[in-house]
Amino acid sequence: MSHAIPLSTTLPLTEETISFDESTLAQGFSPETSAYSKYRNLLQVLNCPEDGAVYGNFHDYGYWDGGAWCGEQGAAGYWVWSAPNWYVWQDKVPEYANAGKYSSLLQVIYCPGDESTYGSFDDYGYWGGGPWCGDYGKAGFWVYSAPNWYVWEVDSE
Repeated sequence: MSHAIPLSTTLPLTEETISFDESTLAQGFSPETSAYSKYRNLLQVLNCPEDGAVYGNFHDYGYWDGGAWCGEQGAAGYWVWSAPNWYVWQDKVPEYANAGKYSSLLQVIYCPGDESTYGSFDDYGYWGGGPWCGDYGKAGFWVYSAPNWYVWEVDSE
């Protein structure tokens, strides 16, 4: 089978560069399927066991515009290979959203209105949680990276 997607070069994934979202595991996905919480909002899963010969057991391909793949129409999004499936994610969690010091993402809350108060980025620190932006925010370390709040479980500093 010829592949339209060229292999890309990616940085190694380590606990220092990414964190694992436990809610992903609770949904039945392994940590690898979201590149350890690097991506969120699953769009599609494509079963394609023959791609293991090209991509091995795991490959964080990154963004692809989508197209015909494995006999299906692949969605545009962030593609992660975790044998024997491709997982296509809608969103990439910004690398700076953890302020370089937090891990174990607990929650993302969409809140564009907070930009007028917190600017485009704010490392708010620990908050005990409660109602926020029409959602219930979990207790944790809150970082605003417009238009979202990222709530982290662990402060590694």
